[in-house]
Amino acid sequence: MKMLCSSPSVSQLNPELLADITQALNADGSRLLILAKPLAQRDRVLSYGIQPRTKTPIEKNQLWQQLLHPQAPVTIQHGATVYPIDCIFDRSPLTPLFTAFRTAGIESLLILALGDRDRCVGCLTLFRSTARQEWRWTEAELQLAQTFGMQLYLAVMAQRVEQMFRDRLYRDLLTGLPNRLLLNQWLTFALAKMPGVGEVLVVILLNLDRFKHINDRLGHRSGDRLLQLTAERLQNTFGREATIGRWSGDEFALIIPTLDRISAVNEIAERILNCFDLPFNFDRRTQSSQHSLQLKASMGIAISTTPGEDSEVLLHQADAALHRAKDDGTNYEIYRAIDPPAIARLQLECVLDHVCAAITDRSIEDRNLLLHYQPQIDIQTGKIIGVEALLRCQDLQSEFINPSELIPIAEETGSIIQIGAWVIRTACNQNKIWQDRGWSHFPIAVNFSVKQLQDRHSIETILSILAETGLSPATLEIEITESIAIKDLDRTISILESLRKIGVKISLDDFGTGYSSLAALKYLPLDRLKIDRSFIRELRANTVDAGIVSTIVNLGHELQLNVVAEGVETIEQLEFLRSINCDAAQGFLFSRPMAAP
Repeated sequence: MKMLCSSPSVSQLNPELLADITQALNADGSRLLILAKPLAQRDRVLSYGIQPRTKTPIEKNQLWQQLLHPQAPVTIQHGATVYPIDCIFDRSPLTPLFTAFRTAGIESLLILALGDRDRCVGCLTLFRSTARQEWRWTEAELQLAQTFGMQLYLAVMAQRVEQMFRDRLYRDLLTGLPNRLLLNQWLTFALAKMPGVGEVLVVILLNLDRFKHINDRLGHRSGDRLLQLTAERLQNTFGREATIGRWSGDEFALIIPTLDRISAVNEIAERILNCFDLPFNFDRRTQSSQHSLQLKASMGIAISTTPGEDSEVLLHQADAALHRAKDDGTNYEIYRAIDPPAIARLQLECVLDHVCAAITDRSIEDRNLLLHYQPQIDIQTGKIIGVEALLRCQDLQSEFINPSELIPIAEETGSIIQIGAWVIRTACNQNKIWQDRGWSHFPIAVNFSVKQLQDRHSIETILSILAETGLSPATLEIEITESIAIKDLDRTISILESLRKIGVKISLDDFGTGYSSLAALKYLPLDRLKIDRSFIRELRANTVDAGIVSTIVNLGHELQLNVVAEGVETIEQLEFLRSINCDAAQGFLFSRPMAAP
C-alpha cells in the first residue's frame, strides 16, 4: 500500500506498483497498458496475477480499442467499466476472448481508460477469479480505481514531458550540433586534461552578421536553412580537429583543445573566415525559389595555456572579444584583457550601494530604480488579465543596466532584500492607483528571488506593504523561477503556502528550463505556470517546440493551473497557442514593457 496517498513517480511505473493497485482493489490479476507516444517503438504492457492466454494481447481487442480512442466511446460509470463473464456475450467484441477468460478462471473484468476527454495514454484492466463469491466491485472500489487511474495518467504525462526535456537537453534540434550545456561540459573536461606542456586550448564564439535582417526579409525558414548550412561548412572544414556547437540563436562555438602554438590561432581564424568566402545557395527542394546569399561573421577568441582553468572565465573572455570585434567592425578579436570583470563588478556594486542608500532615505524617485509594466492577455478574449512588473535600473550616468548582470550581484551582496521590498511596494502602489481609476482588478506580478525566499521576514514585509498600500492580496502575484523553487523545496513550499493563506497568488516562472523540478511540481502550491520564452521563440506548428508547449499546457490544466506563454512576438505563435487552449500570453506582440501610464 506504499503508493495510495500520492501520485506515483516516473520510476514507480513497475510491476510492484501494479501489484499494490491490484491488492488494494481486491483483484486477482491485472494488466497495465501504456500506449507508445508518437514516434516511439512500441506500447508497454505490465501484468500481475492471473492472466488470460491469448495469441495477441487482449488490448488489441475491439472493446479496448474503443476505450483508448475517444472518437468511438463506450459507456463508462465511475471512470471504469465492469463486465461479468456470464454476461460477456452481451458485449460482442469480448466474445472471442470468452474461452481464454474461462480457462484462466476469470469471473469478471474491470477496465479503466487512463486519460481525459481529449486523450488517452493507456488502460488498466483488473480481473477477479471464479474462486471469489462476489464478482462485483463496490462503489468505494470503483472510486478508488478512478483515483488510481488519474494518478497513473499524471505520472505518464510527467514522464513524457521529462523525456522531451532530456531529448533536447544536449543537442540543438535544428543543426544536430552540441548545444550550450554539452559544450560547457566538454570545455570543462578539455581544460582538465590539458597536458600543460606547450599546448594551448582555444575557444571561439562566432556570430553571423545581420542575421536578424535575413529572418525578417526572407523568413525563419530561410534563416533556419542558413544555420544548417553554416554548421555543415564548419564541420566539413574542421572535422575532428574541433568540437563545434550551436551556442545560441545565430552564434556558434568552437573548442580546439590541442594547438601546439599560439601563433596557430590566427591560422584557425582565417580558416573559419574562408568558410564564408563562397555564397550560400538554397536548394530548390527546400525553398520555393533559388536564393544565393553572401554571409559574413564576427568572432571572439579566448586562449588558455593553463590546465584546469575556469571554463566560465574563458567563455566570458571569448564573448567579450566577440563584442569588441562587433564594435570595431573587425572579423575577429583575440581576448586581451577586454573589459576586466573585476572593474565591471566594482562599478555595479557602486550602483547598488547608491540605490540602497536612496531606498533607505526614501529619495529614490525614478532616477535610479524604476518599474516597467508588461500586460498579460487572455488569448480567447483579448482582455488584460494581469500585469508583470519588471525592474529597471540606471547607473550613475543614467544608462540602463542589464538585469541579468545586476541581479546576481544584488543576490550575492544581500541588497536584493531592500530592492525586492521596494519593487513589491512600488508595484502594489501602482496597482492600487489603477484600481482607484476604475480599471479592472487584475493581479500585478513581481519576481521573488532566492534571498527573499530565505528571508524570515518576507511574509511580514508583504503583509506590511499590503496594509500600507491598501491593495487586496488577491491582486498581488509572486513569481518564482523553477530553478529557485527546487533549491530548498521544503522551505519554498512553506513560504508559498503562507502566501496563499493570506490570499496572494503564486506563479512558476520560466517553466521548462529547470526540468529536474518536474517531479516536485505537484507539491508546490501554485496558481499559474509561465512557459519559458525559449520554447516560444521558434514556435511553429508541427515542430518539437510545439509538442513540448502543447504538453506543458495539457499538464498545467490537469493540475488545475492557469498557463501563460511568455515571449509571444508573432501572430503565428498566438494562433498556435489559441489552438491548444493556452490561457494567456505575454510579449512584444501586445506590448513592450513600459512605464506606468
